[in-house]
Amino acid sequence: MKKLCWALTLLSPLLLKAQTHSLSKLWETDTVVAIPESVIKDPAKHTLYVSLIDGGGWDADGKGGIATLDPDGTHYNSTLITGLNAPKGLGMFGDRIYAADIDNVVVVNFRQGKIIKKIPIPGASGLNDITVDPASGVVYVSDSKTGKLWRIEKDVPTLYMDSLSGINGLKVSKKGLYILARKAVLLADAAKNLTTITTLPNGGDGVEEAGNGDLIVSEWVGYVYYVKGNGEKELLMDTHLQHKNTADIMYDQETHTLYVPSFNGKTIAAYRLNTEGATKITPKSTSALLWDTEHLTALQKQVQSGDPDGQKLIALLREQADPLLDLPPTSVMDKEITPPSGSKHDYMSQAPYFWYDSSKPNGLPYLRRDGQRNPEINKITDHHNLGELGSRVKLLTLTGYLSGDNRYSAKAATLLRTWFLDEATRMNPNLQYGQGIPGINTGRGIGIIETIPLIGIADAAIALEGSPAWTKTDAAALRTWYTQYLDWMLTSTNGKEEHQAANNHGTWFLAQATAIALYIGDNTKARTLAEEGKAKMDHQITADGKMPEELARTNGLGYSTYNLQAFFTLATLADHTGVDLWQYKDQQQGSLRTAFDWLIPYGLDQKKWEYQQISSYNKNELYALLLQAYRVFSDQKYLADAHLIHPKSSATGPELSAP
Repeated sequence: MKKLCWALTLLSPLLLKAQTHSLSKLWETDTVVAIPESVIKDPAKHTLYVSLIDGGGWDADGKGGIATLDPDGTHYNSTLITGLNAPKGLGMFGDRIYAADIDNVVVVNFRQGKIIKKIPIPGASGLNDITVDPASGVVYVSDSKTGKLWRIEKDVPTLYMDSLSGINGLKVSKKGLYILARKAVLLADAAKNLTTITTLPNGGDGVEEAGNGDLIVSEWVGYVYYVKGNGEKELLMDTHLQHKNTADIMYDQETHTLYVPSFNGKTIAAYRLNTEGATKITPKSTSALLWDTEHLTALQKQVQSGDPDGQKLIALLREQADPLLDLPPTSVMDKEITPPSGSKHDYMSQAPYFWYDSSKPNGLPYLRRDGQRNPEINKITDHHNLGELGSRVKLLTLTGYLSGDNRYSAKAATLLRTWFLDEATRMNPNLQYGQGIPGINTGRGIGIIETIPLIGIADAAIALEGSPAWTKTDAAALRTWYTQYLDWMLTSTNGKEEHQAANNHGTWFLAQATAIALYIGDNTKARTLAEEGKAKMDHQITADGKMPEELARTNGLGYSTYNLQAFFTLATLADHTGVDLWQYKDQQQGSLRTAFDWLIPYGLDQKKWEYQQISSYNKNELYALLLQAYRVFSDQKYLADAHLIHPKSSATGPELSAP
């Protein structure tokens, strides 16, 4: 089971649903484009124009030029304009193309295919990007080396703005002038007042309008982001590990096509921008909770195409899933001890941190030893079996989905029916006897934390709905079970107790309840529960990111990580409801990001842990959070930190092999 859990841990970043925009590749040229830096499009003839450096980035060697390319990636002509030095940004107005060429703006009549003139820019040494006002024809050009922005009207340059260190990408819009200056994405109004839209992890190169006040922004090192008008970022592309730069991009709003010059990669590629609409959860919905169905579909195609990486993935999954095909199903009926209700259909477990009191004749009541698990709890098998059920159902479902082999889906369906639906073996939808303490009680609200696997099981069940092994009757029956369990969670004494818990127990309660509400189609209840996450953060996260309730435990590092897992899960689920917990700042000015950033150096052994941690710390749990944070916050640092744990991992997913 260790290998099984490892495989699922590595797969989890690929399954987490985090963004609403994505790119689908339409075509890519061969590596024949001589260091392309910028792309523009002639809307009349639908021709692409590409600046070619064909040498050193700032070398005045006369090797540069401008090429043409059909919008489907065919009919490449590298000789439209030759004899330039290192042309970068391109702009178009009328029958003119303007090219930023180190210290001159070169004016080209592209219909005639000849240079009209060169406009020297005083003191320039690093002209980079160009944008043209489509109404007036005024040209703006950035000088990255001097930090200056120039305005050209009627072929006469004047200094427009100064002291913009690292200025590069430019885009004129109705709102003003978008400017990329090092890591900042800025908007300059008519009075030259600057507003910071967002910041980038490395430094911007190209900027394009995506519509509705949103932008698409590239970083030369190999990243492309979708930037919403409120500054939120989504990572659209990461090619840095392939050493393919993403230079001065061009976006065609009419066709939703993004053109990307790869610079040192020597290609031009076109991508369709996909926008996922607001998620509407209804009963029998196929919308996933945490799993990213787009990634799953892409992986499925990769497997079906015979791609070597896809075959490696499916081989690993089969290796872990094949032994499960012959295992008998488990159920709550397997335990040897009968709950106080007299029915084994009721789930039962024992509190893990309570021990026999040897000072008492009968050892009762048990005493608490925080962080020290009593092996006696394994005598009652429900907790272990539910955890195994969650892992097995997810693995079998994924293997069946990606491979197309219905044996795995059928086995997953059998496991679900045995645990939840079949009259002889089904679990009653309550946790009245969870984590009882001998000599004190027969169950506690704290026990509800043991049903966390229900979240992943629901996602697997949604994925199974496309399989003949899982009928509509099965799907409806499982949603009925989940509906009854959520009702018990929200109305029972144990449920209300856990709902109010001020530590990770309360966070996980909300994550479970929100997931179940989404799964059964109660979107209103899901939103109400997700909103409560803000109050949990208000109490739990300090301004510097500490979580005092978890630091008070004997395994403070482990429980801090565990609570962040709960918050990350809740925040992902909350996205379905329109509640943004990722950016929320609590009453103490803490946030999920500050809490995570505070934790990371300790989890990576970069700082000495000053609290208790009596058990070994599992860095794989931190690893999964780092990859999720990388996708959510589009911050390269999280990926770099993930590589410290597993150096062979990549931005799109780690190497799927056990150590």
